[in-house]
Amino acid sequence: MLANTLQGSNLTSLVEKAGGPSDSRARARLARFPKTDAEGNTIRLEGQSSVVEKLAASILALVAEQESQTTEILEVKPDKHRLLIGRGGESRRQLEQQFGVTINVPRQSETGPARSQVKVAGQPENVEKAKAHILELTKEVEGETIQVPLKYHHVLADNGQFFRRLRSDHKVSVDHAGQKPPARQSAPAPSRGAASTDMPLITDDASASANTHSFESHSLHTSTEEGDIPWVLVGPSPEAISAARTKVEKALQEAQKQDTVGYLILPDPRSYRHVVGPGGAEINRIRKKTGTKIQVPRAQSEGEAIEIVGTKAGVEEARDIILEIVQNNN
Repeated sequence: MLANTLQGSNLTSLVEKAGGPSDSRARARLARFPKTDAEGNTIRLEGQSSVVEKLAASILALVAEQESQTTEILEVKPDKHRLLIGRGGESRRQLEQQFGVTINVPRQSETGPARSQVKVAGQPENVEKAKAHILELTKEVEGETIQVPLKYHHVLADNGQFFRRLRSDHKVSVDHAGQKPPARQSAPAPSRGAASTDMPLITDDASASANTHSFESHSLHTSTEEGDIPWVLVGPSPEAISAARTKVEKALQEAQKQDTVGYLILPDPRSYRHVVGPGGAEINRIRKKTGTKIQVPRAQSEGEAIEIVGTKAGVEEARDIILEIVQNNN
């Protein structure tokens, strides 16, 4: 084992430090290693006495260092290995240099218990320091749980967008402690082609029924399910989890106020782009002013409805603003 360690770049470095030759052939004559285990473990050194003495001292020091080395096995979840490896292995090299250890991270092809076993080798005191650092770097922060009423779960989740924002803003993920989320209630389909009787769209030709909009609203919280579902927040730090919790609690308060969903169908699919505005500026203005969530259909084809969610007053205000925008752009 030692022969393998000493040959190559390690031997070259030791010979140079001892004042030995730089020529590879002369270096090979200076230090002769046993070729097989049968030949024993004696290394023969031959050359100038001063060089031999220094080289022998360096080899003995290296032997003592290797014999005192220890290896620790750390249990690290595979999804945390990237924190130890880094881009192109840069993080691992920095850790090895910082603590004077060797770190062996299992390959992705590894299976079974070995898949999570990270090995750290080096001097005992260095291994202990590296071990403490790695465990701190990869530790799991205990999750914090918020109980969310089942009937508000999908309103808060917003088709998964709310979860994505928590990950993006705070690196906090959400799970439900193994509980299955409630089935999403199918929203009542908006009428197709039936014009609203209370808010006709003002056009140049007021008598043309083809130029009228369709609008109807329904109660948002139609779920009959009782009870709560746990939202378990897991993140990189207590501060991140606290910030995420604040957002969830605020969103829950808003959801409790939002009790209406409205569907608005415009007579001309080309009008939808005016509702969105350049870079979404117009629709964001309406959302902010009315406190509603507004989804404009991506297809923007005839008969597709704009969905507006909020308080009854907010939904009706958003509808009126949208109709005004469409009228002004005709």
